[in-house]
Parts: sequence; structure tokens; C-alpha cells
Amino acid sequence: FKEEYTFLLYLNPNFTPGYLGGTVYYEHDDLSSIVTSVQNKYGRVALFHCEIKHAARPPHAYTTDARYTFAVKVARDKLDAVQREMMSSIISSDGDDELPEELVELTREADFNADLLEEKFVEMFDEHITSRLEELSDALINAANE
Repeated sequence: FKEEYTFLLYLNPNFTPGYLGGTVYYEHDDLSSIVTSVQNKYGRVALFHCEIKHAARPPHAYTTDARYTFAVKVARDKLDAVQREMMSSIISSDGDDELPEELVELTREADFNADLLEEKFVEMFDEHITSRLEELSDALINAANE
């Protein structure tokens, strides 16, 4: 996921610099060290690498306007995008950013074809959800019968 970027579009036509509501960018994982910021200005676009830590800042207290932005993750190609979506759909117990072996194997099986990989992942995910729902249903029936 080295070539994934975040595209951020600011959508508040009435915001002025005093309204705040911009985005701050941090030095690596040090959330106490702000490197730079982008002010919320209607139509402004911020494009930055996905690994850059960032945070939205709230609008100033004297305004009642909400902060509106449109954010999109942009990948180098569809295979990267599908793998990223697969990663975000699976909760990793160790918090590791590496692709789980199960997904690496799916990628190999799909011969690195993004469309086929997406299809295989949806099948795998559907099977997992169906199995989990059956387990929960059985547990509820057993609990009701006790």
C-alpha cells in the first residue's frame, strides 16, 4: 500500500480562515509534533500519502457551521485498492499492517487479477458472515431453550 494517497476536498463555502476546521499533519507517530496544516477553504484540495498521520480540527466555537469534507483513498491500481479494502474488512488481532496469509493466498489464487481477487474475497467474506450468523442463531436458540 505504498502508493496510496488520500484526496481531501473542503466543502464549506462560507468558511473563512478564522473559522478554523482545517487539517493538521504530524511528524510520523509523534502526535505532539505538528509539521504543517491546511486551512479549510471552499474547493481546496489536500492530497497526501496515506501513511501520513493527520487529524481534522473542529471549527471555531463561535460558529455553528459544521465542517464538511469529502475524502477518498486513491490507489495506484485496482489490485492495491482491492487489497486495501480487504484489509479494512478484516480485524487483525495483532494490529499488524501486513497482509494476512489468507489474503496473500487469495491474491496468488487470483493470479493478481483485481477483479477475480475481489470476487474471491466477497465469496470468502460471505461464507464467513453466513457461518458466524449461524453460530449466533444457534446460540440464541440454545439460550432461549434453557
